[in-house]
Amino acid sequence: MMKLRALTLTAVILVAVSLRAQNSDRNALPAFSSNWGAKIGFAATASYITDANIGGHQLTEYIQDTQVGNFAALLFRLNSRTIFVQSGIGINYNRSCFYVDMNAWDPEAESRNDLTCQFTFKSFTVPLQMGYHIVNRPPYCMSAYTGPRLRYTPENNYKVQFQNLEPYQFTEKPTELIMGWTAGLSVNIGRTFLDFEYEATINTVTGPMIDMSGADPAPNYKLNRRIGIMSFSYGIIF
Repeated sequence: MMKLRALTLTAVILVAVSLRAQNSDRNALPAFSSNWGAKIGFAATASYITDANIGGHQLTEYIQDTQVGNFAALLFRLNSRTIFVQSGIGINYNRSCFYVDMNAWDPEAESRNDLTCQFTFKSFTVPLQMGYHIVNRPPYCMSAYTGPRLRYTPENNYKVQFQNLEPYQFTEKPTELIMGWTAGLSVNIGRTFLDFEYEATINTVTGPMIDMSGADPAPNYKLNRRIGIMSFSYGIIF
């Protein structure tokens, strides 16, 4: 019992000393500051189907093929000793692929009959994120942040290919304005930093599927989906 009390007391003292040192280091920093930065990185995009209807059948089984794109961004940050707000503008190239089993509705089907959807898009993004400095001892800093990101995808920057829907020739239009929510971790060493971030879109990223084959009557197919983007980037603070 005495050993347990001694260990508990030691742990409390160490935490108190650590917090006091951290507060002392933070008090030595300016109350407010601002800086600019730039970063480049890679982003893996996954698709999550919310409503799939092919030939009048509701489908729920699909396989993801997460693919990697890239991005570049400029950012602006307002800092206090403990929290910060950041925004900026980014240019992104994302791509993803998935396979939907069109036989999933039929319990007597003996094999898969996959519809393949491959899509790529280029978009412009503007985040508005708030963060907390977990560690802030220059030249080292580690921060967690979260907040919304607005994504604009012009229609001519969206490309999609569907396979195994013959004789139909489908295309689809993107949802040009998408809202996503982000959460990430940033590690700074001097003027360089590494960001690890995940973004989940709130609204669906595509509009209705459109048959270009001229079939009459035109089939009513849907592949509504959201996306999740895991990214890693390297940046420099100016």
